[in-house]
Amino acid sequence: MGELIRLFDWRTHPLGPPESWPQSLRSALSICLYSSFPTAIYWGPDFRLLYNDAWSVIPGERHPWALGRPAKEVWSDIWHVVGPQFENVVATGEGFSTYDEMLPMVRGGSQQETYWNYSISPIRGEDGEVAGIFNQGNETTLIVLARRSAQQEIARLSLMFEQAPGATAILRGPRHVFEIANPAYLQLVGRDDILGKSVDQALPEVASQGFIELLDNVYQSGVPYAGRAIPVVLDRNGISEQRHLDFVFQPISDGAGDRYGIFVQATDVTETIRAVAALRESEERYQAIVNSIDQMIWSTLPDGYHDYYNDRWYEYTGVPKGSTDGEAWNGMFHPDDQERAWKVWRHSLATGEPYHIEYRLRHRSGEYRWVIGRAQCIRNEAGEIIRWYGTCTDLHDLKMAEEARQLLMQELNHRVKNLFSLFSAMVSMTGRSTNTTAEMSAALNQRLQALSRAHDLVRIGGADSVPAHSVLLIHLAEQILAPHLSASQHGKVSLTGPEIVLGEKSATAMALILHELATNAIKYGALGHADGKVMIGWEFAGDVLVLTWSESNVSAAIAKPTSTGFGSRLIKSAVEGQLGGKVDIVWKPSGAQVRLQLSRARLRD
Repeated sequence: MGELIRLFDWRTHPLGPPESWPQSLRSALSICLYSSFPTAIYWGPDFRLLYNDAWSVIPGERHPWALGRPAKEVWSDIWHVVGPQFENVVATGEGFSTYDEMLPMVRGGSQQETYWNYSISPIRGEDGEVAGIFNQGNETTLIVLARRSAQQEIARLSLMFEQAPGATAILRGPRHVFEIANPAYLQLVGRDDILGKSVDQALPEVASQGFIELLDNVYQSGVPYAGRAIPVVLDRNGISEQRHLDFVFQPISDGAGDRYGIFVQATDVTETIRAVAALRESEERYQAIVNSIDQMIWSTLPDGYHDYYNDRWYEYTGVPKGSTDGEAWNGMFHPDDQERAWKVWRHSLATGEPYHIEYRLRHRSGEYRWVIGRAQCIRNEAGEIIRWYGTCTDLHDLKMAEEARQLLMQELNHRVKNLFSLFSAMVSMTGRSTNTTAEMSAALNQRLQALSRAHDLVRIGGADSVPAHSVLLIHLAEQILAPHLSASQHGKVSLTGPEIVLGEKSATAMALILHELATNAIKYGALGHADGKVMIGWEFAGDVLVLTWSESNVSAAIAKPTSTGFGSRLIKSAVEGQLGGKVDIVWKPSGAQVRLQLSRARLRD
């Protein structure tokens, strides 16, 4: 077509020679000729025709005669249809498109029914006015005829649909017009005047429920859609009802492979849904009850197979749901309690006697906490066990409170005994190092004051306790050791190490540890001898503080204690429990050698 246009004699033509054509026409023609889609240009008041190779087959035998001729002359057979469309585009400056437009076109000397998809768009000239029309389109005659054939086939199949027990319908075209609806479908929607109407016209109540969008998507994408128990409100016989439907939207193509419509099949499952909802409501009430209490609830089959735990069990243990079914529950117990718990449980399974036991259960934090387990069996009319129902109740805090109470009583007793021993030692040491009663009174008073300050750091916590302040480790050690030393004995203790700030909890624990070590050193170790010495040093090894207490004495050998006293147990409890570390105590003839490894993070507490 580019060659035909170049060879065309434009000198006497109303459009004139191409070199005189306005830039708007030349640009539009360039786009037209290089397009692979059927494209034509109608220029000027007579709509003179220019077109590309892809469009040249559209006029048929009128090509190439149609080149440069007025549109009304070329399309005299269909001008009554396209002429007003062209004029409207020029008048309004707005484009126009149509699909499957029927044009009674003359071909081979006879008028034929043809169908087209085409668009016409304005081309503006240099003055901004519409100077021409840009036209693109393609013939859809075969597609439309194939669709018509499919419609005829559908008409034949409609008799089959009439007899189908399920609700079925066929929707035609992008507007989803009811072409067929069997009696079951009409009964479902509660009306019989829907044929020939689009879905939004026939069933306006479904338009706002998202079904039109679903139909649009199926029609455009060609992908079926299946809905299960979908709630839909229908105006059935003048009454608004909510029904639940299983349905399928299946796209239908015509003989040419183009989308024709959508096949609809629906089943009313409302009664089934109501029955399921009632069952679910009953189950939800049960779950609400068993999950609203603090106890962990579980259930087993008659043979003891665990198949149910309430939410509290999983919240407490932190294990994935189902991971403790069967016999796996026993693995949640402390290793020392597993065999004992199994023995009691097997006895209950064998005899039907109630299950009752205290054991340590692994908490989600990783620690083992004390719980009390109880279970009762349920029997049928024949007296056979059909199920076990049980609970677990956390009583860890109660047991720990009892243990703490016992420890507190022992500590008080131990503390009082140590104070008496310490007072006795202070009086003896002060008496040996002073010459007058007044001098002895003053020295003893100073030591008692130092002891009082140290005692504040190792006080037993309670509701009325005054919170301790953060202190430096070296200052803490000096205060704790001061009551044990006379003025002339301060050289018997050396303190070396970097500056370390202790938090409230760790300061109290450290004061207690140093107090116990100092008391033991006076009662049994190096500080009870004239030449005895204690070297205290500390340093960091990564995230661990290593503190050493080393006693030396050359005048007399120090015997290793024959048993572990409460003081040693108290030190171990403070180090491992409060400071997250470990303690090693070695007794040598020169005195105790103690090595503490403490968590750096805990020291800030």
